[in-house]
Amino acid sequence: MNDAKSIILFGVAMALLLVLSLGLQALRTRRSPLGKVVGIASSVRYNDNLCNNFRYSRNIGKFKTAAWDKHKESVGFIPEELHAELSELFEAIAEINVRIHDAIKYGSDSYMEAIDVSKVKAPLASCKEQLQSWVYENMNNPEYLPKKRGIFRR
Repeated sequence: MNDAKSIILFGVAMALLLVLSLGLQALRTRRSPLGKVVGIASSVRYNDNLCNNFRYSRNIGKFKTAAWDKHKESVGFIPEELHAELSELFEAIAEINVRIHDAIKYGSDSYMEAIDVSKVKAPLASCKEQLQSWVYENMNNPEYLPKKRGIFRR
């Protein structure tokens, strides 16, 4: 009976170590320069889908801006034109989010119908394409990949 308990305990410990290792690797990847750009690209893809399927009702969700707000200062390595375009895009999206928030707050469908998302459709598509191409070009660049750190690696 003691052997069965120790085997189960060993298995649980190995599973916990595996989960911890994968979690740390995912965290390291998200914090890497490439991970930051991928996070912004994910927000742009989500926003593009939301914009293309935008319905003028109070049940609509807000556009995502958290990744850009968090990483806009630390992604200066992307091309300046793309950085400027992303900055303008997320400013426009923030304005739309304020209008969506107000429409939901006051329960006004007519206020919701006054929101114009067409002004961000073209910039979203452009940024989405540029970010995808940048990620594909730089996905194997060691400068942007997560650093391999561990007990035995320096």
